[in-house]
Amino acid sequence: MRRLPMLTAAAAASALLLSGCAGPDETTMVGGIRDPFVISTYGTGTSTYADTAAVSDAVSQATGSRVRIITSDTAIGRMAAMKSGAAVMGRLGDEYIFAYEGLNEFANEDWGPQDTRVVWAPLSPHSLLSRTADDIETPADLKGQKIPKITANPSVNGKIDAYLAYGGLTRDDVEEVEMAYGEQPEALRQGQIDMLYQQVYGATLYELESQVDVSWIDLDPDDDEAVDRIEELTESVNVLPFDGAPAQEEGEETHGFVYTLPITAMEETSDDEVYALISAMAENFEVYENTTVNTPRWNPEDVEDMPREAPFHDGLIRWLEEQDRWTPEAREKQDELLERGERLDAEWAEFQATEPAADEELALWIEWRAQNGLGKANDDPNAIE
Repeated sequence: MRRLPMLTAAAAASALLLSGCAGPDETTMVGGIRDPFVISTYGTGTSTYADTAAVSDAVSQATGSRVRIITSDTAIGRMAAMKSGAAVMGRLGDEYIFAYEGLNEFANEDWGPQDTRVVWAPLSPHSLLSRTADDIETPADLKGQKIPKITANPSVNGKIDAYLAYGGLTRDDVEEVEMAYGEQPEALRQGQIDMLYQQVYGATLYELESQVDVSWIDLDPDDDEAVDRIEELTESVNVLPFDGAPAQEEGEETHGFVYTLPITAMEETSDDEVYALISAMAENFEVYENTTVNTPRWNPEDVEDMPREAPFHDGLIRWLEEQDRWTPEAREKQDELLERGERLDAEWAEFQATEPAADEELALWIEWRAQNGLGKANDDPNAIE
C-alpha cells in the first residue's frame, strides 16, 4: 500500500502552533528543547513540509514541547527566520551552503558568510517531471524546451543546471520561464513549462498526476561522463534510484538526484538543545517512520555522517560519537570546513572594507574569493538574476 504523501489533518494540526514565539527572555525548555520550538521550511504541499511536520509531531509528543512550522518559498525567507531568531532551526535546501559561503542572496552587507551548522541530514530524492505526451525521456531531450527559473532559489536552479549538464546542455539551450517554486505543478499542467524540479513525493505532484499523464526523466548512473558533469556543478548530489512516487508503477524505479535537505542551525545554538532534538528524532523514529513516503529515509542509521559543504553542529557530533559513527575522516573534513569558514569571515571583512557597489557585490565577491584561493568551480555571479 502506498504511503500517504501528506499527514492526516489531525497530525498536521498538532504539528502547528498558531501562537507566537516567546521572546529571548521568556524561553522555556521542555524535554531539552525550547517551548515553543519553531522550525522554518518549504511551503505546505511540498514533501519537505510533510516530512518536517511528521517529525515535528513525533518530537512534540516525545518531549512535550510545542512545535511550530513557519514556511517560505524562498531561500532567503527560510534563512531569515533563523537569523532573526523567529525560528530555532530550519529544514533547508542548499541555502545553508550558500549562507555558509556568503554566496547568491547572501553576498551583501546584511548577510555575508554565516556560521550555519548541519543538525540532521536525511536524504531525499528529487527529479524532473514532464508531460508524458512530450516524449522527454532524458535531460538531452530538454533542448529547446521551456524550463523554470525559480525566483530567489539558487539551490533549485543549480540542480536544474546540473540536470542540463548531464544532458550536455546549458541554459543557453533552453527557454527560461521565471516562477516561484510552488507554482511549478500548475505551470506544467497548463503547458507554461515543459518540466518541473521538486522532491518527488510532494502532495501537489500526486494531484498533478490525477490531472495529466506525467513521467519522470530518468538518469543512467553508469554514464560516467554525464555524472562527472553533474559533480562539477554540485558536490552534494548522488545519482540513486527512488520509487513509490506519483507516475510510477508499483516496484518501478527511476534514477534521480538524492541528497540531503538537512535540519540546520546556527553555530551558537546550544549543543545540549541540538543533542536533545537529535535524540528525540532518533529514539522515536518508529513513531513517524511510515507517516509519509519519504520518512523511512529519516532512519538514524541512514542519515549522513560525513560533512560535505558545511560543518556539522557539535551537538550532532556528540550524538555520532556515542554511536561510534564519527570517523577520523569525518573529523578531518569537519576541520577543513571550519578552517574555510574562518577564512571566509576574514576575507569578507576585508572585501567589505573596499565598499563594493551593491549591484556588483556578488560578482566582485566571487572574483575576490578566486583571487584569495577560496573560489569554487560552481561559483556563478548570475545565480539569482
